[in-house]
Amino acid sequence: MNRPSQEAELRALLSNICREDLSEVALETDLIREFGLDSLGGLRMLAAVEKRFNVRIPDQTLSDLRTLKQLLDIMTQKGMER
Repeated sequence: MNRPSQEAELRALLSNICREDLSEVALETDLIREFGLDSLGGLRMLAAVEKRFNVRIPDQTLSDLRTLKQLLDIMTQKGMER
């Protein structure tokens, strides 16, 4: 899957989780702050990304993964490690 389609799919997935439209959200927007996600919401977000994109994201990176760009970067990195 190429990065633009991965980004579109990630936006759709997170829009569903946040119950907000992320189609126009900048890649650098802090999703946790912008959409008021608590720690459980953040974990739900990571779990959904892991399941949908078949990647394993270490729990200790949760606090570091706050933007679409950071999520896309780690998905690309983890995808290359497989």
